[in-house]
Amino acid sequence: MSFAAHAAVFATLFFVVRRQTIVAPPAPERMIYVEPAPPPPPLGVPAPAAPEPERLPAPTEPVQKRLVEPSKPKRRTPPSTIVQAPPRGETQGEVGGVVGGQVGGEAGGKPGGVVGGQGDAPIAAEQVAHPPVAVSRTIPVYPPLARMRGLEGQVVLRVVVDRDGHVEEAVTVVRSTPPFDTAAIDAVRRWRFEPGRDEGGRQVRVLLEVPIRFQLR
Repeated sequence: MSFAAHAAVFATLFFVVRRQTIVAPPAPERMIYVEPAPPPPPLGVPAPAAPEPERLPAPTEPVQKRLVEPSKPKRRTPPSTIVQAPPRGETQGEVGGVVGGQVGGEAGGKPGGVVGGQGDAPIAAEQVAHPPVAVSRTIPVYPPLARMRGLEGQVVLRVVVDRDGHVEEAVTVVRSTPPFDTAAIDAVRRWRFEPGRDEGGRQVRVLLEVPIRFQLR
């Protein structure tokens, strides 16, 4: 009897516990779909290129406004004068020349002149190939007043010696000593020179400075 009672109790407990136990349903299986690879292209046909991945545009920086100064107008330069070459067979002249002049001569020269010539203007003695040489000198008269006072001095005169070796009328006093200026000018006008000559041996007018000293003896 005792055994039967115990068996009945255990059977009842087992039935109650089994009904209260909740069995969780099994989790569903996850399926992943994989797209099959495309079939290989036929022989002799190139495989299509894979599409390039889409590129996002680079971020742009905000544009800063700058103050632009107005440009200054450019200064137009006058067009340069184009000198055309003379036609073949003609001598090239120069601006200011004359018909029949020598190429290389100076503007204002006369026809028939030579290259480097100075025309009729006197030439400085240091620029002449052969300067004038004094061949006859007149001794100036010593001023009586200067002799009485015992005065001495020197006068420097600028004269022009012509193509014949004579001193021209115009005489300039470069260094003056008042008691002796007039006596020096009167004497130098009577001097005679061997004319100056250029490189070609032609006689030319020469500008010359002549010092005259007054000294008591």
